[in-house]
Parts: sequence; structure tokens; C-alpha cells
Amino acid sequence: MSTSIAPSQFWRWIFFGVVPLFLAFSSGLAITAYEEVHGPATSLNPNESVIRQSLSTLMSISPLPERAAPNFTLTDQMGKSVRLSQFHGKSVVLTFMDSRCTEVCPLIAQEFISAEKDLGRRARSMVFVGVNVNPHANSVADVRHFTSIHGLSSLNNWYFLTGPLARLVPVWRSYGIEVILPKNGTQTVHSSYMYFLNPLGRERFLADASVAQRRNGVGYLPPKLLQRWGRGIAYYLEQSTNG
Repeated sequence: MSTSIAPSQFWRWIFFGVVPLFLAFSSGLAITAYEEVHGPATSLNPNESVIRQSLSTLMSISPLPERAAPNFTLTDQMGKSVRLSQFHGKSVVLTFMDSRCTEVCPLIAQEFISAEKDLGRRARSMVFVGVNVNPHANSVADVRHFTSIHGLSSLNNWYFLTGPLARLVPVWRSYGIEVILPKNGTQTVHSSYMYFLNPLGRERFLADASVAQRRNGVGYLPPKLLQRWGRGIAYYLEQSTNG
């Protein structure tokens, strides 16, 4: 389970706001109309403002003041130690996911797969990173299982990072991520933010990925909207590279 919980840092309140679901759908229609005339959002285009406005509304994008992204070291789904700083030289999308989630997190997984497909060869210079937020499912086996069942094993540049609670909590705090484990619950309620980092390891954009519907008890977005999210993620990864 995921929901948007406001970050604790004051400046994040200034740079980030929640946009209702109906705006996501309306912006999605705008993207469709635009693409019918000009092609995919990630292609070079003279009308950059139209692309940016449509995608920023869809994803609740906010520009960030380009501080250095807080560094950390955790363990990935293969049991290897990973430092965020080792991705300097590449654009990074960083998000926070529950290894047992059945709502928003599986949708983010599909959006990442779609984004990599949209990027094509350009994906070689991009990295997709998830940090685990479930304190009761924080083993390497847990993040490996999530990676496998949601198709993320197909991504060569995917890292689902985890570790003991004493190492995870400081990472959550440094990115303003609130995590709540309901009594007798197996999934957390947590902030569903995406940070886009440039090749210098500095924050460029913040998106809210918490927009979702429910169908048969699990998170759901229409396939076309998932595809547009993928294109949006690809677009802002490229914008981070160029910035």
C-alpha cells in the first residue's frame, strides 16, 4: 500500500504539491493529442513547452533547487553493496518501494519497464533505483522476489536496495520519506516520490507517483496511462541528463 505523505523538510512543501487524479487523466489526453501530431514525448521537438506542461501535470513534477542527493550505501537484489554515488555520470530516477506492495509500487515497476523501452539505447546512461520501505520484508530475498514477479529482472540498470532498519531509516529521513506500518499490517503506507538526479548526483525534479486506482483489491492504472507515465519518466531522465 502506498499513499502520499508530505515530506518533513520545509522546502519540499514549497516545491511539491498533490494534484488530483482527474488532472492526471486530462493531462494524459493532452499528451495523446500532442503525440498524434509530433510523435513520442521523448523525441526532440520545437514545442518543448507543450511537452513539459503536459508531463509535469501528469506526474505532479516540481523542479528542485539542485542540492547534492544524499549519498547512502545499501544492498541490491543480487546481494551486492551499492552506493548511490557510484552512479555519477548517469541520470538516476530514485524512488521508495515496499517489497510486499500490491498497489502503487507494482505500477511503478511497470512504468520503469515502459520508460526503459521508450529510451531504447539511451537507457544505457540511465539508472532506475528503488529503496525498500518495508521493515518486516527487508531481506535480499524480499527485494529479489519483488524484482522477479514484477518483471524488473529484464532491466540491466535496475537496483532494488535494502538493508537493516538502522540503515534504511536514515535514507528515508534524508529524502523526506514518511513510512507507517499499520497495526497487524504486512504493507506500509509511505510517500511515493520519484527523485530525478543528474549525472553530477544532484537533484533536478520531484514527481509524485501515488496516483492510482484499485481494481480487484490491487493497484490499477489504464495501460495507456501507464505508458504515458513511462514516457514521462524517460523524458525527465533525459532532461536531467541535459541539465
